[in-house]
Amino acid sequence: MRRVEQITLNTLLLFHGLLIMLLIFESRVSIPYWLQPLGRMHPLILHFPIAFIVLLVILSVFKNQIDSNTFKKINRFLVLFTAFTTVLATLMGLFLSLEGDSTSLLTLHKWIGVTISFLVYGLVYIKKENVFKAVLYIGFIGVIFAGHYGAGLTHGTNFITEPLKKEDVVEITEDTPIFQAFVKPILDAKCLSCHNSEKKKGDLDMSTLDKMMLGGKEGVLWIADNSEESALLKRVHLPISHKEHMPPKGKKQLTQEEIELITAWIDRGANDELARSQLEESDTLATLVAKRFSSRSQIEEPVYNFEFANKKDIDALKNPYRTIIQNSAQSPALHVSIYGRQTFKPEFLTDLSVIEKQIISLNLSFLPIDRSSFKFISSLSNLEDLVLNFTDLKTEDLQDLKLCTQLKTLALSGTQVDSNIHNLLQQLPKLNRVFLWNTAISKEEVEQLKTQFPNIRFETGFQNSEEKLELTAPLLLSKNTVIHKDDFVEFGHKMPGVEIRYTIDGTKPDTTSILYKTPIQIDLETQKPVRVIAYKDNWLPSEVKGYTFVDKGYEPEQFELVYPGIYSDFVGDATAVLIDHNKAGAYSHAKTSSFWGTFNGKHPLEATAYFGNNPPELKSIVLSYGMHQRQKKEPLALIEVWAGESKEDLSLLKRVSMTYRKIDKKKEGRTRKVVIEVPESNAKYYKVIAKPQKKEKLYVDQLFFY
Repeated sequence: MRRVEQITLNTLLLFHGLLIMLLIFESRVSIPYWLQPLGRMHPLILHFPIAFIVLLVILSVFKNQIDSNTFKKINRFLVLFTAFTTVLATLMGLFLSLEGDSTSLLTLHKWIGVTISFLVYGLVYIKKENVFKAVLYIGFIGVIFAGHYGAGLTHGTNFITEPLKKEDVVEITEDTPIFQAFVKPILDAKCLSCHNSEKKKGDLDMSTLDKMMLGGKEGVLWIADNSEESALLKRVHLPISHKEHMPPKGKKQLTQEEIELITAWIDRGANDELARSQLEESDTLATLVAKRFSSRSQIEEPVYNFEFANKKDIDALKNPYRTIIQNSAQSPALHVSIYGRQTFKPEFLTDLSVIEKQIISLNLSFLPIDRSSFKFISSLSNLEDLVLNFTDLKTEDLQDLKLCTQLKTLALSGTQVDSNIHNLLQQLPKLNRVFLWNTAISKEEVEQLKTQFPNIRFETGFQNSEEKLELTAPLLLSKNTVIHKDDFVEFGHKMPGVEIRYTIDGTKPDTTSILYKTPIQIDLETQKPVRVIAYKDNWLPSEVKGYTFVDKGYEPEQFELVYPGIYSDFVGDATAVLIDHNKAGAYSHAKTSSFWGTFNGKHPLEATAYFGNNPPELKSIVLSYGMHQRQKKEPLALIEVWAGESKEDLSLLKRVSMTYRKIDKKKEGRTRKVVIEVPESNAKYYKVIAKPQKKEKLYVDQLFFY
């Protein structure tokens, strides 16, 4: 027994010495991958010292009830075993803490654990009973606090005390922002335990919206209007066994309905102030939110007598341009939305024939549909809600809708319908709501319709109100800001009757500025942004939006990279990105956008461009690149330009080294460029090499040849 005790004492001395060394040199210690599993056993091992410290306290309380010699033997064994398991759990916890970023809560938990370890080690040598008890009870109290803070690291700071708190019941109305009412509660329930102000896994804090917007090591959480490129949903859609899947395997996962709600909210602009009252009834997001309202208020769901559609048929019909959402698991009713004016094909509608009986809601906003489309729409015998906003339809195109006798809601805002719509309305017996914003129907004609159809609620926006709404900014219809000198750029607006004014000298436009009528040519030499604004009677003018256009330069006949620039799940294919003439915006995040290619020290940018047998005379090469949100210093270290008549025989034209300096992104911006002036050359081949600074990543947007 003495031999075992001596070995244990020597081991305790060794482990505590190791613990002291690790604490002294903590900032310089890096845990190798083969040792990391040992650190991750900390939550398993720590239960032993907790249990044995409790047993020691119980034993000390009932000491007088136990024989003296028996007590000494049991107490000595427990003290040695408790000291051994405590220092072992502490070392494992220290290994685990070195894997991630330190937080105040982690630091507090760590030092309480270290203190407990040395207190229990002290019990091995303390002989005086009163001192022994005092140290033991202090250690016991320390275990309670360490457990509380440990639970805070894994489950949130209020995990233990949360059941004791009486939370105020927040009333949710149709004017409550959707983010506050429905999106944030989902994120709090499924994400906050790992991403809070005390435990920022991946350097991501999701405790408030402002902190969510900062993102983490892997970039921003979402891109407004683009759920497909949003990192949050990319992680959610990964296989659950994938190491990047979120929430991690073993944690409570998001339901399909929750994923669809977050997706629809992001695609609707990720607006934290958007409320259900601002959405049209047949909007996909409104439908999903309505289901949440229904579950909260326990409103009885409509009962439909038609059968459920085949799940395989529904899954086969879903694509990026067409969403199909089931009313609920208990309802066969389906809500369908089709997107993309440029990509729309008639079969996007006609393919739905296999589920035509189940469709109760159809959203075709902004699509180029015509009268022929209504041959299919009229076959939807159970259709209740139809959204045709901002299509090019006229009153006569809608006549086949009279066959949709179950129609309750009809949205025609921004179309060319006129007062003759009354002929159709009187043939739809269940119709109770019609949207007529921004149509050719006058205020007086609307009043006549209200009189003629007292059971129908006509929504006309704020035309009859003194309150004015702000217009949205004009759109760049020609899309690309990287153009040729002789290209035209085209602007437009989703709302008809809007007047667009613009300036080409960078000044702020107003009512006296140039009136936009037809596509315009831009003087690319001035590098001045084109600034546009929208005006319309009874509306507030839009915000001013600026577009800076860049000369495409000379386009190579062939372009290839040594490394494709894909070193993350969230970046674009650099081979296409560098010459796609699609300039990423200043706020596009490099790691969550397909507009960038990523390069590192081992895989630098090394691009070769071939200009054919009649090459142009080049004077400069421009590399456009961006900075990660958390990058603070210049990421580019070196750029070289080589030229020659063949890929194998190239000569160095220019080399430029960059200083590794701190960047003031407020003044200098996050999108940067370096211009390489080269001796005039008409070589067939050019090779551009760009190397990032050590441990930095280089996010490249475009490569121009002038």
